[in-house]
Amino acid sequence: MSRRFGRDDERRARDPRATFLRLLGLLADRRREVALLLPPLLLATAGALAWPRAVGLSIDLMGERPVPMRAVALALLAGLALRALGLWAQAANGRATTRLSVGSARSLRAMLFSRVLPLPVAEFDRTRHGEFMSRLANDTAMAGDALGQGVLQFFSSCFSLAGTLGYMVWICPPLALVACATLPLTFLAGRRLAAFSRRLYRARQKAVGELNAQVEETVSGLRTVQAFGREAAACEAFDALSGRVRALAFRAEAAGGAMGPLMNAIGNLSFLLVAAAGGAMAIRGAATVGTVVSFLLYARQVGRPVNELAAQFGQIQSAIAGAERVFETADLPPETDEGRGEPSPDAPGAVRFEDVRFGYDPAVPVLDGFTLDVPAGAKVALVGETGSGKTTVIGLLARFHDPQAGRVLLDGADVRSLSKAALRRSLAIVLQDVHLFAGTVAENIAFGRPDATRGEIEAAARLADADGFVRRLPRGYDTPVGLAGAALSQGQRQLLSIARAALAAPKVLVLDEATSSVDARTERRIQAAMRRLLRGRTSLVVAHRLSTVRDADKIVVLDRGRIAGEGTHEELLRGNAAYRRLCGVA
Repeated sequence: MSRRFGRDDERRARDPRATFLRLLGLLADRRREVALLLPPLLLATAGALAWPRAVGLSIDLMGERPVPMRAVALALLAGLALRALGLWAQAANGRATTRLSVGSARSLRAMLFSRVLPLPVAEFDRTRHGEFMSRLANDTAMAGDALGQGVLQFFSSCFSLAGTLGYMVWICPPLALVACATLPLTFLAGRRLAAFSRRLYRARQKAVGELNAQVEETVSGLRTVQAFGREAAACEAFDALSGRVRALAFRAEAAGGAMGPLMNAIGNLSFLLVAAAGGAMAIRGAATVGTVVSFLLYARQVGRPVNELAAQFGQIQSAIAGAERVFETADLPPETDEGRGEPSPDAPGAVRFEDVRFGYDPAVPVLDGFTLDVPAGAKVALVGETGSGKTTVIGLLARFHDPQAGRVLLDGADVRSLSKAALRRSLAIVLQDVHLFAGTVAENIAFGRPDATRGEIEAAARLADADGFVRRLPRGYDTPVGLAGAALSQGQRQLLSIARAALAAPKVLVLDEATSSVDARTERRIQAAMRRLLRGRTSLVVAHRLSTVRDADKIVVLDRGRIAGEGTHEELLRGNAAYRRLCGVA
């Protein structure tokens, strides 16, 4: 992401142990599922401990004269039975582990999605949307899958190591010390390889996010790509990113795959040490042959949990890398809201900007000393060249941003004293680029008022002059609109957005370039719908087409963040040079 993190965030995002512990913390609501994993794990550990000891006892019994065949058979049968029971318990844990993994991934997605929604608008302006999508889809799935497996493997390894080492110490402390001689080497080698591969997995996850962002941008802008003949360039950019993902994935998997052979090599060294020491003790009579054989099997068994972790090493490292990216996003500070007040339901909706100063970069103000009154029920239009601050005025009113100086007032109350949710319920914004969501036409109209009745939805559509074309759709108001409303024309989507605003019944209506992307006939139709919508409401209209604002009660001309003139169309045309330039009048 393009946001720069502070030292604490960087340390948290790069601490694998803290990341893994934080992942485990997500299991707090799944304590019962985790608890159900423990009895089978204990049974599996007991079965694994029983078999080597049964083999050792049988060998020692075979050295007696006469050979107690009944005791040998009982020892082997008991060992086999416990081993088979342990293997069954281990297999039975598979279903529970899968359920835990799937549930963990779902919880992680829900947590991240709930953290993304309240992020400031500025964060989305700085971050490619594909990055958010990659973290919500890919990274949460990897982390969730490994969480279930990781928990099982963690407990299994702990039980197996503790049980095996404890049993070895009880049987023969000197040989147990020999068997543990290679553990420091295992720890150091594993730690070094883990740190190296984790960097590669982290880089791979970042590259996957960049690839997803590039795909999202290209697909969403496909018409532009085709219109400018940039298909080949888009393919080249995709191939370059895809090649980088492939290269990083190969290196990461190669590093992760090296863990297994490395642990096996160290395990073989431990086996040889135990064999040599055990043989010497057996020759001197310090240990029986059965005990030495048991220890050789236990030496292999000590390496088994390490080898199992090594086998899943790549998945665990990939999961930690994905979890770091998930938590990195989850830790972004949400949109702040100090306001607690509610707009008065009886207030008429007067708006005032009072000596406002604001800049996306505080050192470069977009608005400077901006003061404007929008009387209740009045239609005030904002016009000016691109970059003059028109859209910024709307963002300040809706509190997508707060001014660095000055105040924005709604019915005399500073909007910062009002809760953002309550403030935004008092506003309705009709944008140039209308976004329709998956669902029916009726659901899209009722987006701001999900509890609206069908009669209220249809009344809003009639006010917006949308009822006619909606009823001609295959299923009327129950027709799915398709992805982002692709099945509808731009004018139809705009009329639906007006109906959506009408149903919300706002005090203040904001229209931002609402007719700039339609033809003249559709524009007249939309303007007629907007006049009906604006009747009796305070409205703030941003427009490039000056024909849409000629009937405004007041037109405000913006020039580099300051008001260069205000008045009616006729007044400005007579005496304001900036407005005359916008109208194309010399």
